[in-house]
Amino acid sequence: MESQAPVPLDRSCGATPELTEFLLSLGATAEQIAAASERSGLIGLGADLVFTSADGLTACDLAAKSGASVEEVLGIWEALGVGVPGPDEPMFSAADVSLIQTLSSVELFTDAESNELLHVIGSALSRVADAAISFYVQTVESDMADSGADTLQLAQKGSMAARTALAMGAGLGAVFTHLMRDGVERQRRAQAHVSDRALFRVAVGFVDLVGFTPLSHRMGTRELSTFIGQFENRAFRLASDHGGRIVKHIGDEVMFVAIDPVAGCELALALMAEFADEGIQPRGGLAFGDAVARQGDYYGQVVNLASRLADLAIPGEVLADDNVRVAAAAAPLVFEGAGRRQLKGFEEPVLVYSLLPGPVPAPSADT
Repeated sequence: MESQAPVPLDRSCGATPELTEFLLSLGATAEQIAAASERSGLIGLGADLVFTSADGLTACDLAAKSGASVEEVLGIWEALGVGVPGPDEPMFSAADVSLIQTLSSVELFTDAESNELLHVIGSALSRVADAAISFYVQTVESDMADSGADTLQLAQKGSMAARTALAMGAGLGAVFTHLMRDGVERQRRAQAHVSDRALFRVAVGFVDLVGFTPLSHRMGTRELSTFIGQFENRAFRLASDHGGRIVKHIGDEVMFVAIDPVAGCELALALMAEFADEGIQPRGGLAFGDAVARQGDYYGQVVNLASRLADLAIPGEVLADDNVRVAAAAAPLVFEGAGRRQLKGFEEPVLVYSLLPGPVPAPSADT
């Protein structure tokens, strides 16, 4: 299949009367419109105005209002990954004052630990922002360009998208509360039988889509983007349904964890069944044990083992280690012996099993 050439957006357009009127209604000045026109940015000016703080506070203002020093204020934004051109740049709001007051008064961690936590927060939110922007550009904006939308329509839709994004962001606190509650419960279960607080006892799995690379070479840009999005969405749904969590996607491979090894087995098999399709045949690896949990990711021998088992499996197969077999022995699953395998990075051969779904129960005489 040939790649479809994208329809370019004409960002060098002049300010039509209708577009100028719309931008003025958002609070744009004649100088801003002229500057945006000069840099071919009139379509995006509507969104820029939404993201511009009406309060116009500087880092110095935040320091004065929060009780923190200017250096502390700038350090917090730097740790979060937010660029601040200078302490006198008017780019902040009253909500930022409250945030600085909270962050500068936290006494739970050392400075280094606080910075690391802020790095994690900033990185996660930056990924959310990048994903939202890409999603909008590749769907709504692209479809509008294909349909011949004019610059006013593009500017209006972009401004609406920016307002929607900010409204969603303002409501993320409620989502974070639920995720924190679930995260605390996972942590308690995963650390119930470990002695080191850096360790989580989890089933770690990898599922790799064999055949995806040659298939992707035949896909157009939009078709490939759609496939990747569906892959990630379906994996996320299955993980949620089976009590697991997707840790990350690595190209055409997904890494997941589950506190319950039986849930890990069921999720691995569900992912295999979900993505078996013409031209694609998944394979997977699963291991159970103690992993180092850090910044939302997992490290250590159990992770390496699961990854090696996925690489070793043939298409259509899930390989599991003996810890998985023992921990899931009471479940209606089948573990067929696959011998001892010498794996890269492991001194001794590893006892390996092929994981299969259990037999379907026979219907009762009453049904």
